[in-house]
Parts: sequence; structure tokens; C-alpha cells
Amino acid sequence: MKNNFQQIDQASVLSWETCTIKTSQLISSVYQCLGDEGWENVRDNLDSAGSGEIPEMNRKLLFIEGMSCEILQPGKNWQKGRVRMKVSFEFQADEPEIEVIETNTSESSLDDIRHKLKQVN
Repeated sequence: MKNNFQQIDQASVLSWETCTIKTSQLISSVYQCLGDEGWENVRDNLDSAGSGEIPEMNRKLLFIEGMSCEILQPGKNWQKGRVRMKVSFEFQADEPEIEVIETNTSESSLDDIRHKLKQVN
């Protein structure tokens, strides 16, 4: 299966057999879970894995303002800036969406056809 996932708009609604929820509500719930306590779990996990101790961060820094850091991206030099977390969901349809093409039966379309016929004759 191809990877055709696309980001879901927060106004979209997701549905499972036992739950129907607006994407914005789901994202809000994830933010709550990843708040201060969740970040502590991430810090502990990374420290236990030998990755070092990343700074403490509150919810405002983590999701809104961002926290000072440096980044090294492939092919670039180190750059100072801020990092923040953004939660989003993506969706991939099982079957491609079929585009409905509406036939325009307005008078202007008929006029266009008549005009083209006159040009041919």
C-alpha cells in the first residue's frame, strides 16, 4: 500500500465502531496527556536509554512558545532556535476518491457549442 497519508483538518470528524470524535477534540486530549507529566516520562525514558538528560519543560514551552535549542540538519551547519511539539493526525483513504464531474447544461454552454459549430461550417 502506498503512503498517501494527508494531514487531517481539525474540523474533520473521525469515527470508529465505538467512538465518533472531532479531530480537534482528539488533538486536545493528546496535548493533555503529553503535558508536564507525560514530558517527565519522555525525559526519564531518554535518560534511561543513555541519551542524556533533556531539559525540563512545561506545557506552555512544549506546545506554544517552544524551547531554546540547537539543530543540526543534514547538509547544514548547527543553528540556534526554538523547538516545540505539534500534534496532528493524518488519513489515507482505502479507495481513491472519485471526482464527480458535473455536466453544465446551462444556456452558455449550448451557446459555446453553437459558436464552435458555426466556426467549423
